[in-house]
Amino acid sequence: MTQNTFNSRFEGFFIEMVMPDLEDRCREVVSQILGDNWRCTPIGDNLTEFEITLNDDALSIKQAWDKTYELRSQPGVVDAEPLFAVPVQESRKQNWDEPAELVSNTQSKNTSIFELIFSFLDRLLDLFVSSRREAAGLDRPVFQANDVTWTLKELRVFEAWQKYFPDSNKLPGHGIIIAHPDTGYTQHPEIVDNLLLEEGYDFVDSDRDQRDPLEKSDTELINNPGHGTSTASVIISPPGAQANYGNGKYVTGVAPGAKLVPLRVSYSVVLLSNRNLAQAIEYAADKGFHIISISLGAGFYNKRLRSAIVYAQKRGVIIIAASGTWIPFVVFPAAYDEVIAVSASTINRKIWVGASRGRKVDVSAPGDNIWYARTVKEKGNLIHRIDRGQGTSFSAPLVAGVAALWLSYHGRDKLIQRYGAEKIPFIFNQLLRETCDTPVNWKPNRYGAGIVNAEKLLAAPLPDNINRSVIPPAFALQQHTLIESGELDTFAHMFESQQENNGDLLNLQLAQLLQTNQTELPKKLQEIGQELAFCFAVNPELYEQFTTCLSADEKQQPQTRQFQSLRSQPSDSTNTMREMLLKQGISETLNRKLMNRK
Repeated sequence: MTQNTFNSRFEGFFIEMVMPDLEDRCREVVSQILGDNWRCTPIGDNLTEFEITLNDDALSIKQAWDKTYELRSQPGVVDAEPLFAVPVQESRKQNWDEPAELVSNTQSKNTSIFELIFSFLDRLLDLFVSSRREAAGLDRPVFQANDVTWTLKELRVFEAWQKYFPDSNKLPGHGIIIAHPDTGYTQHPEIVDNLLLEEGYDFVDSDRDQRDPLEKSDTELINNPGHGTSTASVIISPPGAQANYGNGKYVTGVAPGAKLVPLRVSYSVVLLSNRNLAQAIEYAADKGFHIISISLGAGFYNKRLRSAIVYAQKRGVIIIAASGTWIPFVVFPAAYDEVIAVSASTINRKIWVGASRGRKVDVSAPGDNIWYARTVKEKGNLIHRIDRGQGTSFSAPLVAGVAALWLSYHGRDKLIQRYGAEKIPFIFNQLLRETCDTPVNWKPNRYGAGIVNAEKLLAAPLPDNINRSVIPPAFALQQHTLIESGELDTFAHMFESQQENNGDLLNLQLAQLLQTNQTELPKKLQEIGQELAFCFAVNPELYEQFTTCLSADEKQQPQTRQFQSLRSQPSDSTNTMREMLLKQGISETLNRKLMNRK
C-alpha cells in the first residue's frame, strides 16, 4: 500500500466524456493511462459520466493528481477528477458532543481583552433592543436549556402539529421516508421503531447490515461512533420518553410520523468518503425516498458527488446538509446550490460560535444545547443514554424533520402532479427561506435567511406554477459550477471569512504564490486550481499559513498591493507556504507552476 499525504485516502476517479455513448473510449483511455483491471462504471443520467475504481489506496495522493492531469489531456475527455476520502480540518479541535460550557471556557482563553469589551457592549445593545422588541410583543419567551423540547418550541413545531396534523391516529410527518447517510444505527429505544432497516445499506462494508459498530476505525484519525443514532433521533423520535435513562430526559423528533432509512457511509463524520456518499444519494433516489438528511461534510468538492445530488433532485428528493462545525467555510455537500445548507443557532437566537457560515448558508436551526439519543459501548455492553450536545450535525436533521412535515401536509404525490418532481426541492427551499424568522442583528449573508419557522412554512401558500420562476436541477449543474472549478470562485468560497472587506487580497496572494500576474492568474488556476484548493482543504497548517498571508497584506498600504510587484517580491510568509506545498507530495504539474517552470 502506498503511503498517502494529507491524511486523505484515494478512492478512484471521475471522468466526463465529451458526448454520450463513449463508454468504450473511456475504457480505452483508462487502460492506456492507468492500466488494466480498473472498473469503469457509468453514473448519472447524461451517459457521459463514469466512476473509475480499482482498490482504495491504489495510488498515493501525488500519483492520483499526476494521473488526473494525464486523463484530462486525452481526446474525448472533458474533465477528470480524483476521488478521495478527505478529512474535514477544524480550525479548533472540537468533539461534536462536547458540553457547551466547555466550549465557552475554551473560547474565553483565546479572547483578547478588547474582544471581551466589544462583546460585552454588544450584549448590552442586544439586551436593550430585545427589551424594546419584547415590550412590543415581537420576541418569543426565553427558553431554558434543560427543557428537552426547547428546539421544537423554537422552530414552532408544536404549533405546526396542532394546526396541520389534527388526526391523532397519524403522527406528524406520516408517509415520508428520510434517507440518512451517516455512521449507521443502533437499537436505541428513541429511534428503533421508526427505522426501515430492510431498505438500508452499508456502503462501508458493502452489505445490508447498517449497524454502527461503535468502534473507532484504525484507518481514520477522528471518529464519532454513534453519530448516526444521535442525529436520527432529533428527526424521528416519538413524543415522550421511550425508556428510563436515569436523568429524566428524552428526545422528541420534529417528524415522529416519518420513517428513516440508515445508510452507513463512514466510520466518522470528519473523514468523508465522497464516493460512498454519492452512491448513497443515488441509492436513495433509486429507492424513491423523499428526503436526504446529511450531517457530515468535507472541505473539498468533486463532480462525482454533485452529479449524484443532481441525479437525486431530478427525482424530487430534497437534500439538506450541515454547513460544518468549527470549519472556517461552508463544507461540501452543503455548499452546493442544489443542497439546503443549514447553520446552527443558539437558545438565545444567535449564531452558534462553532457554526460554519457564509453566503452558501440557506437557513439556520438550533445547534447548541441539543438533547439527543446516544448509544455508547462500555466494556462490550451497549448503553443507551440521553445526552446534550451541539453542532450543525443536529441543525440539519431538525430542518429535515420540518421538510417531512411540509411534504406530509401538502402530500408529496399531489406536489409532483402539480409541479413535476424536479421542481419540488427548489420550491421547498424558496418557501423555507421566505418563512424564516429574522432575529435582531442577524446577518443573512452569513447565517442564511433566518431561523426556520415550521408554522409559517406550512401556512405559506404554494407558488403559482405558471408565474413563479423555479429553476429545476436539470439545469443547475450547468449554471452553478464555478464553486468547484478550481478558479477564483473556489478560493473566494474557501477564504470568504478572511476577505470580507477586500476581495482583491485573495487574488493578490494567489498570484504571489504562483509567481504570476493578474493577467496570467486565471489561466494558471484553470490548470492546477483544483489541486491547490484540495491542498488548502485537507491541510490545516497550509490553510492557516495562507490566512496569515492575507492578514499581512491587509495591513499594507493599498498602493503596495499591486500584482505587478508581487512576482518580484514574494513575502517570507508566501515563500514558507510554497515550501510547505513542495514538501507534501504534490503533482509534478503543480510543482512546476509553483516554481514557475515550464
